[in-house]
Amino acid sequence: MAEPNPTTSSSSLPASATSDAGSFTLKLIELQDALVQSQEKNLMLSAQLRELERMSRDGEDLKSELINQSLLLTDKSRENKQLHQELGRITGLLEQKLQETEELRATVVELGHQLKTREAERDLLAVMLNEAENAQRRQQADDSFSQQQQQGAKGDTPGWLKAFKGKSP
Repeated sequence: MAEPNPTTSSSSLPASATSDAGSFTLKLIELQDALVQSQEKNLMLSAQLRELERMSRDGEDLKSELINQSLLLTDKSRENKQLHQELGRITGLLEQKLQETEELRATVVELGHQLKTREAERDLLAVMLNEAENAQRRQQADDSFSQQQQQGAKGDTPGWLKAFKGKSP
């Protein structure tokens, strides 16, 4: 028996075989189209899967970065709280020192006033002492003058002539 030649025309085949071969060919073409579409869909889904995996990795990276930023912010908040407490303590200390400074300023002003009062009293006492000494000197001068006049009245020679007494020409 001779093998059928695939290049032989369909006219040599019976009509039912031709219609079966045509429907088989159509079915085969449909299946090939479906296979091509499935492969295209598979490629598209693979690309989408890779994109989603990349996005998932990016999301994990962002999550890690957010966790790190959160930890950093927590540390900074703790530092800020400590700094705030330290600044509060320093502010209290500065207010206390400012109050002490104001008290010292008031004491210095009071001491300055007392010093001026004492200087005025000293100056007044110095004036009074000078007046008393001057009065005493005047009194002594008056007493001395009185004594000289009394001695001059007792003697012949006035006081200015005594230097010449005893010298004769």
